Amino acid sequence: MGTNFYGQLTKALVILIGTLVIVPIIFGFIGFFLPSFGYFPILGKSEFNLNYFHLSLNIAGISKSIILSLFTGLVSTLLALFFSQVILLYLFKTRAYNYIKVLISPLIALPHITMAIGLIFLFSPSGLFFRLISPWLTGFDRPPNIFIMPDEYGLFLILGLILKEIPFFILVSLSALQEFSAKKIFDLGKSLQNSNFSSWCILIFPLIYKKIRFVIFIVIAFTASVVDMSLILAPSTPSTLAIRILQTYQSSDADSLFIASNLALIQLFIIIILLLFWMILEKIVSYKLSFIFLMKILSFKTFFINKIVVFTSVILFLLSILGIISSLIWGFSANWYFPNFFPKSLTLDVFINFYNENKFIIFISIFISFIVSLISSLLTIIWVELIEFLQIKKIYLEWIIFIPLFTPQISFLIGLQSFIILFDFDSYLLPLIIIQLFYVIPYSFIILAPSLREIKKEIIIVATSLGKNRLQRLLSVKIPIVMSSLLTSFAIGMLVSFSLYTPVYFFGAGRITTLTVEALNLALSGSRQDLGVATLFQIIIPILILITVAYLSKKICKWRF
Repeated sequence: MGTNFYGQLTKALVILIGTLVIVPIIFGFIGFFLPSFGYFPILGKSEFNLNYFHLSLNIAGISKSIILSLFTGLVSTLLALFFSQVILLYLFKTRAYNYIKVLISPLIALPHITMAIGLIFLFSPSGLFFRLISPWLTGFDRPPNIFIMPDEYGLFLILGLILKEIPFFILVSLSALQEFSAKKIFDLGKSLQNSNFSSWCILIFPLIYKKIRFVIFIVIAFTASVVDMSLILAPSTPSTLAIRILQTYQSSDADSLFIASNLALIQLFIIIILLLFWMILEKIVSYKLSFIFLMKILSFKTFFINKIVVFTSVILFLLSILGIISSLIWGFSANWYFPNFFPKSLTLDVFINFYNENKFIIFISIFISFIVSLISSLLTIIWVELIEFLQIKKIYLEWIIFIPLFTPQISFLIGLQSFIILFDFDSYLLPLIIIQLFYVIPYSFIILAPSLREIKKEIIIVATSLGKNRLQRLLSVKIPIVMSSLLTSFAIGMLVSFSLYTPVYFFGAGRITTLTVEALNLALSGSRQDLGVATLFQIIIPILILITVAYLSKKICKWRF
């Protein structure tokens, strides 16, 4: 009787958790899908039509916005993936290979907007590069009145996305390399008289690619619809489709919601087109004749090309580091007048003043990311435990939790706003935490769920034989075993939440703001010193999170299997 009761209770909990997660996601999709066809009864629109497609596609410059989104999404993903493999190749089987994670951790920890701000400090007319060659080469004794960034073709946006995604691709590739005998396969390729480059491309990379394919799709969806970096680095006449959606949504026009929803649906079609195009590329590359052609091309002695590729990879890495250093200097500079390459004096005054004026923003940024990550990790553990208790082998609906990652952020959030309004929340904090969960849970699930499900059954059987009930087995056996993955999940969750801009913009509604939002506002219109300090906090806090988690992992994680 008791067992049956617990079984029914567990099923009810599974249904409850599944409903709490899945229903808002479905409504988030429906919330922009229906208005895009002119259906939104709350605003008196109760008939389906295609009028808004006509209006959307006739907006001035919309075709260029669509092409720009396609171009930046595809090119940035391709180049980031390519250069990540080049860097891995040339560090593979070297001493530096063992320290790659340490070297790239700060770059992974940084929010996307921090990298964009770093590029501003480097390439703007008053940036570090112009200071380096002024006035001795350019003759400029004040910042030139020239238009450099953002550029018309989104090249700076592509550069910013590449700099941010390369470390991410390196990290997931490192995890993939640990799952097969990469060194033996690489040595086999070398023994067959293949070059390092061809051995990696033909033998190693296909194995990596199979394991990171899902991650690549997520990156494609993100880069084609990114908002925060586009606001800083993308052209404004016209901008990317994501920014056009935001601008339309902010409009006071009576049909703004419907046109924005329609553009959001078009944005989703763009993501689907990019994913389909990528799959076609996969088929072409994997075709036998393509493989033979690739073999012959990569077998040529391309010393000069290899040097160019390596040199470009080094430049990209240095740009990331220089952007961070430039941000740090601005954060501590008293007066840094052009064309001085270095400020005449450094001070803590700007840092202290910014902290005193924005300490609540700093606190709320950390608090929200902590709570969101904690809830995400707990929900993942509870879900996996409940599914195991019910002995369900495959959950076909689990893929639904990844919809927010594949749906353009601004599209999904427009839909969710319509859903959240129904609950009439008094607080802005609770809806913001709920919304951020949909972006953090997928990452927690990817990291934590496989670790929990891969625990050997023999260990659980032994624990059961010692009289441990299910809760005791979870707390004293399973969690200690997966503690490393749990801490990683928690850290990544905090970093993802900390860097989110669009959910805070939509659901914070100006009442709640975070460091990411404040940094973007300062980047668009604010003093360089304050922007430097805001960026400094965006650098320090994520790195401290990683250091803390690494320390705890070293001290707490005693079990190794």
